[in-house]
Amino acid sequence: MSGCPLTLDQPPTDDDGCMTVETLPDGLPEEGNPELDILVNEIAELRALPAVAARVIEISGGEQFSAHELAQAVASDQALTAKLLRLSNSAYYGYPRKITTVRDAVVLLGFRAVRSAALASCVIDSLPDRPANMDPQRFWRFSVSVGMLAEVLANAHRRHMDEAFTAGVLHNIGRLALDQHRPRELMAVTTLAARKKVSIAEAEMAVLGFTDAQLGGALSTHWNLPEDLVDAVAHHQLNPDALPDPDSLAGYVVRARMFARASGMSDGIEPRRRDEVDAEWLMPPLSKVLQQAGGVPGVEDRVSAFVDSALGADLAA
Repeated sequence: MSGCPLTLDQPPTDDDGCMTVETLPDGLPEEGNPELDILVNEIAELRALPAVAARVIEISGGEQFSAHELAQAVASDQALTAKLLRLSNSAYYGYPRKITTVRDAVVLLGFRAVRSAALASCVIDSLPDRPANMDPQRFWRFSVSVGMLAEVLANAHRRHMDEAFTAGVLHNIGRLALDQHRPRELMAVTTLAARKKVSIAEAEMAVLGFTDAQLGGALSTHWNLPEDLVDAVAHHQLNPDALPDPDSLAGYVVRARMFARASGMSDGIEPRRRDEVDAEWLMPPLSKVLQQAGGVPGVEDRVSAFVDSALGADLAA
């Protein structure tokens, strides 16, 4: 892949030799990027989004959505039904009653919970191959952690409660797709980032000419995901200050991702680190909702339950 005309030894730098943030895009490209378009088309030919996903999006996007319609849509796909029931009866939800049908799951767990789990599972199943450079368990644990923390933000501020978890789980799909389809280039990216002490996004611009966030946004657009979800995927590498609205769905994903990384979590590509936690997580209403979720340890326990129940069998295959 030719990508950007820059070489690994000559990334864009400022006077101090540090790669410049100005080289980063602010989301989806305004004009087509030939290399990005080629990759998106290549992935799209192999990774069609299941028809049930489109139906779930259609139902949940309507003004008058029906829990019965959602149950019917999910039940039409046997693999999705099995995965959803396994998750519904896991420690992730901790529901005392045995859930045996999708209809029971919708009634007992709620429309939003089932819709989020179903849509996330559909996209995950569309990128099933084992990553070349990443530990899949670690990758999905990080993604689900961001989803749960985005949901904490949504519950604290009573906004985006239907989409926050899904957006967090799916925010890193571009990186997974890149690892599956351009593993050598991703390895070059991580090597450059470590050697020049720059971010993965900056190194991606030097090596590829686009970021994995752009790739994820383009894939989300191709799959006809809701616009808010596309924006969250495409903008997750930005700083909150660079977002038009920090309380947008994209803003929640950015802030959740920053908190996850500050807490020492990693997807396996970016190094682990522990930074100072943003003050908003230490004050009500956010601190109260996070405490109700069991704090970071509680979130990590629920992440393990989700990944083990919803993805464990697939990752072990």
